[in-house]
Amino acid sequence: MSNLPLSHLTVLDIGNSLAGAFATKLLADFGATVVVIESSAGSPIRKLMPDELRLKWWHAIGKNKQSVLINSMSPQSDAILLRIMEDADIIFTDIGPLGWSNCPWLGKLAQLNHQPLVVDLYATGVDLPHLWQGTSSAVFTTAITGMMHLTGWEDGPPVSAEVPIAEYLAGMMAAMGAIAETNFTKIHQTQPRNISMAMHEAVLRMIEWQLPIASLQGVPVSRNGNNFPMNAGISNMPKTKDGQYIAISAANQDVALRLLKLIGGQSLAEDPRYATPANRAENMDEIYDLLNEWVSTKTRAEILELAQQADVVVGPIYNTKNVLEDQAIRERGYIQARQTVDGQNFCEVTCIPSLQKKDLKIEVAPILGANTKEFLTQLGITEMQYQELVSQGIIGQVA
Repeated sequence: MSNLPLSHLTVLDIGNSLAGAFATKLLADFGATVVVIESSAGSPIRKLMPDELRLKWWHAIGKNKQSVLINSMSPQSDAILLRIMEDADIIFTDIGPLGWSNCPWLGKLAQLNHQPLVVDLYATGVDLPHLWQGTSSAVFTTAITGMMHLTGWEDGPPVSAEVPIAEYLAGMMAAMGAIAETNFTKIHQTQPRNISMAMHEAVLRMIEWQLPIASLQGVPVSRNGNNFPMNAGISNMPKTKDGQYIAISAANQDVALRLLKLIGGQSLAEDPRYATPANRAENMDEIYDLLNEWVSTKTRAEILELAQQADVVVGPIYNTKNVLEDQAIRERGYIQARQTVDGQNFCEVTCIPSLQKKDLKIEVAPILGANTKEFLTQLGITEMQYQELVSQGIIGQVA
């Protein structure tokens, strides 16, 4: 029996969305028994990457999970679906609240003696199609929240982040909400309150302060490149001489004056246009022009050394290669060498925040249907019953 903090939870993933897969990955990393219910075609999540990356990708999103192969559309499957759901604490899906009654799993909720928590992370517009004229594509989901309006340079086009923001944010929020709700129901002995969330709702949490400003002033905040708007502190992410980016933060008066002195000498720090927070706010574009120009003449290493000497807050902005090479990250044990089921070498991030190493258990992501028989046996299904389910086409066999 695992002593990880979520080892008491059994989670079913019956959806096909990246949001749900990411949420259940987080729960599995901390000990939950996560069972991915798959058809003979396999979960679409397995196939999100090009062929040469699929095994590594599936391990990243499917590690510590189990794969159970069930034909839930079979007319004879009702009894086994009910048995599986009775044992579940949480069910993740992505069909939207209007589709529950027609779902072979969720349509049977009323027949259960034990009600699991249902977490539904669905494409925007599925619940209110009469109000939603756009596509449910993840890119457009991010756009409709206003997030893409805020990214990019002021005189350039909007920028779409190279990560699935809507899905990952929804997954993280859902995982946290699911843990909170299961704890609440346990403490208060109540039925779980199901969680439903459209993808765009998660992204809205990233523009919290822009919404009040727009409603109060009647003018939306626009994209501003690497500059932080509405701030008398100096905060930017300029590009260095050697093509790297750094993050600079001078949020209070003392640090701001030290930064100005660093990039332009004492005369710049004493310039009345920049000497006070109020005046800096009025002339921030000029400060950023001076700052960007100064940064562009020096390498990242030179700037980090000068900033340390001047007691100015500056940090390097890492790409994934930098992360892999960072000695501090490696020594903390957050990065580990792994192998896929076919022997390919790669690195992955372990649980963060880190648990004691003796408690960690990282299982390779399962092949399709690998845990079907073991999982059903744990539910009390006998060998004879298992073979009968196979003969009826309800249970798939691993190829």
